[in-house]
Amino acid sequence: MAYCPKCGVEVERDTKNCPLCDCPLPDVDEIQDPQGHKYPQAINTYHEDHLGKKNKAIFSIGIIVLSLLVILGVVYLVYPWNHALIKYIAVADLTVFAVVFFSLGYLKPRYNFLGAYLTALVATLCIYLISGSQNSWYFNYAVPIATLIYFDISIFMFVFKHTRHRSQLIYIPTNLILFAIVFAIGLDSIISLNFWGILHLTWSLIVAVSGICIIALLQGIYHRIPEKTRIMLKKKMHV
Repeated sequence: MAYCPKCGVEVERDTKNCPLCDCPLPDVDEIQDPQGHKYPQAINTYHEDHLGKKNKAIFSIGIIVLSLLVILGVVYLVYPWNHALIKYIAVADLTVFAVVFFSLGYLKPRYNFLGAYLTALVATLCIYLISGSQNSWYFNYAVPIATLIYFDISIFMFVFKHTRHRSQLIYIPTNLILFAIVFAIGLDSIISLNFWGILHLTWSLIVAVSGICIIALLQGIYHRIPEKTRIMLKKKMHV
């Protein structure tokens, strides 16, 4: 049965006007499309809209980067200024464009992250060559530290992917602490190997022991508290 949209009285489907309030009644059978669907099919346009915004952003940034490179090239050729500084600015200009490109997610996540890692290596190599430094800081520090950060974040993303459906109240802080522990041990190892010539861990052991104690405390508190308290904490923390 159909109902009057004005007074709500029940009417026959083929009635043209409401017998109670005389309101014109639409013919719902004529609204259907030829294929028999009463409602239009929902279409998700988020991806296209998001891609359009990304394209506009990368196009605008690309124009700015290209314009700056042209200006730097003209200054480099016709004006006797600090050429090394011009090269540094050009490297920074291209590095910013590459980082923005990968951060916008045009590629798959692992390729974007790998691209950002390679961009950091190339940028620091260019700075190393431009500076003409006599020491080998690029190979002793820049490459190992960048590689450490790359693998540390990769491990963090892998662990987070397999624990994201668990309690975020505990596992996100736990993963962040593990990230800090691995980074501290790796950085301490790089510094000690280059400074002392041997692996000699010092401050990173304090970070590791403290982090492991905090992780054990978080896990113990979370798994020992009552279920009602755990649910309440999740609601309060919005996790």
